[in-house]
This record gives sequence, structure tokens and C-alpha cells, in this order.
Amino acid sequence: MEWDTIYKSIIIMEITSEIITINKILNEYKSDKARIWIFDISHVKIGIKIYSNKAEEQLYLVAAGCIYIKGFFSLYNPKLSVAQHFDNEISGIVFKINDRNSDFELIATSGVALAKGLETEFGDSFEGFIQEK
Repeated sequence: MEWDTIYKSIIIMEITSEIITINKILNEYKSDKARIWIFDISHVKIGIKIYSNKAEEQLYLVAAGCIYIKGFFSLYNPKLSVAQHFDNEISGIVFKINDRNSDFELIATSGVALAKGLETEFGDSFEGFIQEK
């Protein structure tokens, strides 16, 4: 058995909603492209697929309670980051996803999570998004 095969078989999906951990993973991952990949019909939940031609694993940045989006649906060489702060206008916490290389911004009120894993571990919609093995 080759090491690549062994490595692929032991990759375990990682999921986090901690902003510091999300930003650490986003900074370490050398992405080539990001694009809006999945969303519910009302666009209240949006999933951004982040991938690299040099990596087996992909990232999905999922936002819930989306209230604002600006920018292109596809981002090239993205430098995404997530911030959380109190918004006086809505009197609550908001989560902002920004791309430092473009004018992209997504604002959500219910939270943000990041999943890292192989493409086969994810579904094509929010129903069954994380596939059971």
C-alpha cells in the first residue's frame, strides 16, 4: 500500500465554529479558488467551497442567518477571514466573512462554521451536507 493511499484513508473531517480556529485554518490553507456552492432557497444559509489544486482536502465555510452579501460568486486566490462583533443597528452579534483580495463580504447573524475534509465527505445540499461513512 502506498503512503498516499494510507494518508487519504486516515483523513478525518474537521468541523469548528471557533472564530480563531476558523481564521487559523483559512490562513494556513493555500486556496486557489472559492465560490458560493450551496444555499437554501431563501439564501439564509450559504456555504462557500474553498479549494486548492495542490490539496486533497477542501474547506466549506458555512454561514447561517445571512442578511447581506456583496461581491462576486467566485473568488480567485481568496484570502478569507471571519470576524465577530456586536452590531448596534440590529442589537446583536454579527459574523462577517471578508476576502482581502476582493470586495466580497457576507454578513450573518446566527453563526459561522468551517468544515475541512475530502470532497466525498460532503453532500450537494444542506440536507445531508456532511455524509455519513
